[in-house]
Amino acid sequence: MDKLALRRRHISTILRYSFVSVLGFFHLKNLFRKFVIKSKPVFKEDVSIFKNNRSLLVFPNIPWDYRWQRAQQIFSRLGEKSYNVFYLSSITSTNEYILEVSKGVYEIHVKASIETDVLRDLSLNDEIAKEIFESIKRLIGRYLDSKDLTFVLHPVWSKVVQKFKDRKVVYDMMDLYSGFSEAKPELVIAEELLVKESKLVLTTADNLYKYAKRFNSNVEMVRNGCDFERFSDIKKNGVLDSLDDRPIVGYFGALNDWLDVDALEYAVKENRDKYFVLIGSINTGKVKKLYRYSNVFFFGEVNHSELGGYLAYFDVCTIPFILNDLIKSTNPVKFYEYIASGKPVVSARLPELEIYKDICCLYDSSEDFSKCIYKGLHDEDKEIAKKRIEIAKENSWEKRIEKLHNIIQSL
Repeated sequence: MDKLALRRRHISTILRYSFVSVLGFFHLKNLFRKFVIKSKPVFKEDVSIFKNNRSLLVFPNIPWDYRWQRAQQIFSRLGEKSYNVFYLSSITSTNEYILEVSKGVYEIHVKASIETDVLRDLSLNDEIAKEIFESIKRLIGRYLDSKDLTFVLHPVWSKVVQKFKDRKVVYDMMDLYSGFSEAKPELVIAEELLVKESKLVLTTADNLYKYAKRFNSNVEMVRNGCDFERFSDIKKNGVLDSLDDRPIVGYFGALNDWLDVDALEYAVKENRDKYFVLIGSINTGKVKKLYRYSNVFFFGEVNHSELGGYLAYFDVCTIPFILNDLIKSTNPVKFYEYIASGKPVVSARLPELEIYKDICCLYDSSEDFSKCIYKGLHDEDKEIAKKRIEIAKENSWEKRIEKLHNIIQSL
């Protein structure tokens, strides 16, 4: 794309966020969502489910087709290992049906008297919880056995999960829910109960492991990983060719409240001779202070399968996060994806990245962030780049699944 087309895409990304913000201000977002849910077509199809396979019932933290994250990485691979993975849709409607969304992975669309999106509303009353439970039993009850596992990825499902009294529960604790700025008190309590009462708690970071161990003796560490093959063999996709006149400082991931916008603004002003490319949906008004800088580009959401084509342009990869309670317990997937390419990484001093400080630059202040960018741009140590790739390979999703598969077998 030429620079004018890139600037138009940048402006479109900003306007899209502004439109959603206006809907929220006038309380129209829920009405708009309900309209989308009602108009969503129902695709019914015949699916082949192998009754002899071990079944995994998954109460998700994210819709299957929304973003390719930890849940999709893990369960798509388990589906290939002869498990029946039943992944619950968060949208309830007047229809119930099953879709095969990946090999061995079946999305369960449940029926309820109220059409809603549970993961959007973060609310589930007793009546709807009972209806969801009954719909699940009708759809896949014959495939569920007491020896099989129920994976819970978000505490909002706790009222439904409690109704499966004969199943072993695994709580996959990716984040501490109470660390989110808009955490609901009732869900904070629900999460603590899940940690206490689950057969097994999986954690992704040391801080989460220590927290879970206070309540449950059966805790295992299964950190995040990367799709090594995808991110170690990357090629430019042609989109950013017109930005070849300056170095590119890049970021991909959601732009949320934990983004260190102050450090970014400082670096943008100190490095006018560099482009700052931010890929991901805008979910916070904090980034508005970056709109006025001509060397900043917002490119919005990009499909996970296409990220490598953008990463190939990055001269320095960044993780500019504020160190709040949530982030201190984060094991960032993007770090492993970045280093799979061998490229230099600049990150806030996340506890989970301290063990990798010899292959990345960790910052403590806005000034340090800018200095780390300079250091990354002048990083010509081929041995360090090689070490990054080796570490990424050791932290692939395949390695994680190998460990998780053994844990499941032991249960």
